[in-house]
Amino acid sequence: MLKRSLLALGFVLAVPALGCGSSVTSEPPMTADTATTKAPVAANAHGPVKLFGDALGDVPLTASQRTQIEQLATDAEARHADARAARKDLLTALASQVQAGQVDRASLQPKIDALVAALQKAQPGDCAAFEQLHAILGPEQRTEFVDAIKARIGSHMGEMRDKHPMKQWAEDLKLSDDQRAQIKSAIKDRMHAAAAAGASHEDWSQAKHRGEAVMTAFEQDRFVMDEVSPPRDVQAQVAKMTGHVLGLVEVALPVLTPEQRVLAAQKLVERADSLDLP
Repeated sequence: MLKRSLLALGFVLAVPALGCGSSVTSEPPMTADTATTKAPVAANAHGPVKLFGDALGDVPLTASQRTQIEQLATDAEARHADARAARKDLLTALASQVQAGQVDRASLQPKIDALVAALQKAQPGDCAAFEQLHAILGPEQRTEFVDAIKARIGSHMGEMRDKHPMKQWAEDLKLSDDQRAQIKSAIKDRMHAAAAAGASHEDWSQAKHRGEAVMTAFEQDRFVMDEVSPPRDVQAQVAKMTGHVLGLVEVALPVLTPEQRVLAAQKLVERADSLDLP
């Protein structure tokens, strides 16, 4: 699921090679307003804001630009506070159900609705902030930022190839070979059923292409989010993702021992407490 979520960001492209020209140009003298430095922005941010802040660390910024971007990050952190709280509430409730050995989707729905509402509320501000970031950066800086984003997404993908999250869960819960086989078989059955019902990889492919389109447009002089990526149906996205997660939990629960359910619940609580939760 995490791998697909990263693909859905749409930034998984080969990182262009960077080179230097041999020509020499005369540069104006540096001043307090034009001198640039490289350092991560919004070091205390979380989630996607931190990803962007780290990527901006590869971009030479003036003091004025850095101040403006730090303010964008501060505003984004505040804007996402309700969504982080809603995610924590949802995962904490799910952890209790996992420990009890039974998923009750109806009782989780109000918490899912709260998450949807929080994300819907933040979406316009997020789009406006990305447009403001584009306006703050110069042409070369925008290209450097996009390259840095692609490099970080590529690194995350490499890490997941080495250690898939599902394998980590299996190790943490100390699943037996038989349990692993049962869960794997059940997941395959669900995937086949979903494919027969019309769900396909195309949804993820479309999301990937949308992300690529945003990054390509970001490098241009004109950048309007509604033109390259119209507002998403947050409710449909959350419903699809939570449905996928709950489906996996429902598959695994009958296979887990009571002790393993306790461990799984603890891991969910740890994720609920993590501010970096996607």
